[in-house]
Amino acid sequence: MEKKSFYKDGTFNAHVILGVLAVAMIAVSIYLTNHYFGVKFPTSISDSSTMCNFNSFFNCDTTTNSPASNIAGVPISLFGALIGAFLLFGFLFKDEEFEGTNHILLLVNAVGCLVLFLYSLIALGGLCPMCSVYYFLSWGALFIFYKNSSHRFLSIKPVAIYLVVTLVASGITYYGVSGKQDEINKLAPSLLSQYWNLPNLGKPATDSEFRIASASENFTDAPLQLTFFSDFQCPACKALSDNSHAIARKYQGKINIQYMYYPLDHNCNPKMQRPLHTLACQAAYLTTCLPEKFGKVHDDIFNNQQSLSMQWLTDYAKKENVLECMNAPETKKKVQDIIARAEPFNINSTPTMLVNGVKIEGVLPLNQLYIILDDILAKSKK
Repeated sequence: MEKKSFYKDGTFNAHVILGVLAVAMIAVSIYLTNHYFGVKFPTSISDSSTMCNFNSFFNCDTTTNSPASNIAGVPISLFGALIGAFLLFGFLFKDEEFEGTNHILLLVNAVGCLVLFLYSLIALGGLCPMCSVYYFLSWGALFIFYKNSSHRFLSIKPVAIYLVVTLVASGITYYGVSGKQDEINKLAPSLLSQYWNLPNLGKPATDSEFRIASASENFTDAPLQLTFFSDFQCPACKALSDNSHAIARKYQGKINIQYMYYPLDHNCNPKMQRPLHTLACQAAYLTTCLPEKFGKVHDDIFNNQQSLSMQWLTDYAKKENVLECMNAPETKKKVQDIIARAEPFNINSTPTMLVNGVKIEGVLPLNQLYIILDDILAKSKK
């Protein structure tokens, strides 16, 4: 039986469709790469708020802040762009070796897209809209190959070329990451100008009894006052939680950090209309029952975020003898009262923090947050 060759014998329409899909894959990947750098190395306080963040479920930032967003600091979207480029290479060479290799590459890519899609849906509790667009483009490209090509084999020549191109592109990107870090260090004047020109919204009417750092009994007596609106199942909230320890150490005795529950969970948050982080309310109940141990329980939950389960929370509650408290209606009411304190601040995503009354969404890199906090401290001494 004669083998079908897509690049040599495919119809004009099939060629056009694949070409469009490949170009779209490259374009979406470039967007996602830029978004990655915008989130990881923001040049302004509001960089993380983009058209890719529709709501708490369709949100690119959550995926970008997850461990699956990069390999050794290189965003995986780069590899998505390369796959689109390799598909276009096939039109140049019209070679069975390149066609067979591209077919296998698309198969592997399709499986990878499915794994990432499920990881995002199940582990992260949401979807990255532009990532999802890339997944469907990839599956569409594979379908075109499946219908029009019977060449499915790897060949040394194209594999070697693709490997060299990938290594060079990855190396350049990795070098660019270092350059981005240097750029951020030069942004202090711009960053401070943005911060001081944002509206000061004050603080919640009632302070939280749950502190990550405490310099004074009265929340506003400390020169630095941070309020976190957070969710125990939110990956970006975990990143902020991890950063909070470094912040607390650096500004020990000068900073109060209070924690406000804002679980993206319909079980206790009336703003949520459907299931999302379905253990976030239960985690909040657990910490509410252990106010004296809040810091430790807070850390334990975030440290086990990837494997968090109802069984884990129940076992923890039993160990601390607070299972009855965790299931009590009064505990849920207390958590909901804290959630209600977010209402004046129009909280749309987690994490959101108030830095001395100024609202900042997402996770600022530590060095940028330090620039702001240092300036607040300097001004407080004048």
